[in-house]
Amino acid sequence: MTPRERFLSALELRVVDHPPVFYQHLGASSHLQGPAGTSVMEAFSDPGKYALLVMESHKRFGYDNVMMGWGDLLTEARAHGLRWKFTDPRFYPRPDVYLPVSKAGEITPVDPMGDPFWSVPLKAASSVIQEIGGKVAVVGSCSSPTWIASETIGFENLMMAYFQQPDLVHSMLRTLTQSCKAYGERASEAGMEVVFVDDSGGGREMVSLDMYRTFDAAYLKEAMGHWSRLGVRTIIHNDSAEPFYEAQAELGPSALHVHLQAVDTAKLFEATRGRLCVMAGIDHMTLLYKKTPHEVDAEVRRVMGIWGDSPGLMIAPGCELPYKTPLENVIMLRESAASFGRA
Repeated sequence: MTPRERFLSALELRVVDHPPVFYQHLGASSHLQGPAGTSVMEAFSDPGKYALLVMESHKRFGYDNVMMGWGDLLTEARAHGLRWKFTDPRFYPRPDVYLPVSKAGEITPVDPMGDPFWSVPLKAASSVIQEIGGKVAVVGSCSSPTWIASETIGFENLMMAYFQQPDLVHSMLRTLTQSCKAYGERASEAGMEVVFVDDSGGGREMVSLDMYRTFDAAYLKEAMGHWSRLGVRTIIHNDSAEPFYEAQAELGPSALHVHLQAVDTAKLFEATRGRLCVMAGIDHMTLLYKKTPHEVDAEVRRVMGIWGDSPGLMIAPGCELPYKTPLENVIMLRESAASFGRA
């Protein structure tokens, strides 16, 4: 199977030759920027340079997909009023000034193609799809409406507004949902069939389940429904410490991406096996970043042993690979999954 065939087949719960390995954003980019001849900061405003980084990731790592989107979690928020700053050209920008809560009611929907930064991965997608899209899955990326809100006005401010100004929060989320719908339209026009959506605010350590359903799930479901009607599948990512993965599964994504250290792995697999694809998040902060290839291989084998022979499993880092993740560990994640081939 080609990487693209393997990736899409796993999303559709069909039998594959071996579990695909998922690549998130531009992880381990210390191995990419030099060979691609550009920096992360330069690529933020240049679709051609962004495409170079993306294609270098597949050349170097050989995972089953590439992703057209940033892991900074700020790009959509900046389009809606956040101010950011770059402190090092090798790394993502950081928040500088959040939009005041008093201005949240003035936010208007954004067409991603009209924004100088949010448009970059979308503009780059066409060339990436033309170059490698026939063999590699090209995945879009968009934060959930609530996650965009948390980065636009600040997470603590959003949490306080849940209690003090719920009507304002709902107004803001309705607007951001329109922007997310527009993103799906532009992603579909660019030729992408799958969107990875970060919904990491859905965790018990941050909100109650009722609050999640009220302020998060309802709006994400609306955006996902719009994407689905366009023929775009959704992967929900949640790397919170106590993820509401069962509530997120109810939203009907094609896949859930969860950090396995945050859940009971056997319980997660039992709850989702046969219902939707699971991207099993291997520990990226300690195991992949600091341990040996042998230890990476052992963990992947342990996880795949728990899953069993059913289709619908992908192997993935728990979140974006740290900047200086050792190359041998990045490669071992792929090789360990490939060793579980089917006859």
